[in-house]
Amino acid sequence: MERLDREFKPLLRPYNLDYLETYSGAVYGVWKNFRLAYLNPGWYRFARENRGGPYVSREWKLGRSILDGISSDLKGFYAAKFKACLHSHTVWSHDCECSDRTIYRCCHQIVYPLSQQAGLLIVNSLIVEGVRGPVPALESTADQSIYLDKNGFFCQCAYCRRMKNFRDRERWDWIPAWVNRYPKNTSHTFCPSCFAHYFPAAAAKGA
Repeated sequence: MERLDREFKPLLRPYNLDYLETYSGAVYGVWKNFRLAYLNPGWYRFARENRGGPYVSREWKLGRSILDGISSDLKGFYAAKFKACLHSHTVWSHDCECSDRTIYRCCHQIVYPLSQQAGLLIVNSLIVEGVRGPVPALESTADQSIYLDKNGFFCQCAYCRRMKNFRDRERWDWIPAWVNRYPKNTSHTFCPSCFAHYFPAAAAKGA
C-alpha cells in the first residue's frame, strides 16, 4: 500500500524520513487542504493494537481528508488550529484523548508547518494508556532508567519538552510532570522533528 505521495516527499527532507519511519508513534503528513500525503508504519501499528487495523488499511489511504476522522463537534476546532499553524508557520501542540470503550488513552500531538505553507506534519506521542476507570496517574518516576543515557543524564528537547527514550532510540516521550520541573541531571538538545523545523538549513545539510 502506498504510504507516501512522491510529490510530498521533498517537504519531509529536513525531518529525516528514516526517523519518521521508525518512530514508535503515529506520524502523518497532510497537504494544505488536509488530505493525507504520508502515513508512517506507526499509524498502522497503532490501528492494529487498537482493533482498527483492517478498517484503517482499507478506508484511510492517501488523498483522504484527515478531517473525515474527526467528530463533527471538534472538526471546526481542528480545522481552525491546523489553518492557523499552516499560515503562521508556528508549531501547535496539545493533548488529546483517543480512547475506546475499554481503554483510556491520551496522546500528545505536535503539528509542524511545512515549508511554503504546503502542508503539515503531525507527530503523536502516547502519554498514558490503561483500562478505563479512574484516569491513570501520569507518574514521573515510572521506570526512569529508560530515560537515562550511559552517563546518567536525562535528555530533553529544548522546544517540545519531550524526553529521549534510550530504550528505543527513535522515541521521544511526553512526560507532563517533567515539562516545568525536569530532573536536575537533565541536558537539553533538540528532537529530530524540532531540529528540522527550527533549523531547516542545518537539518537539510545533514540529511
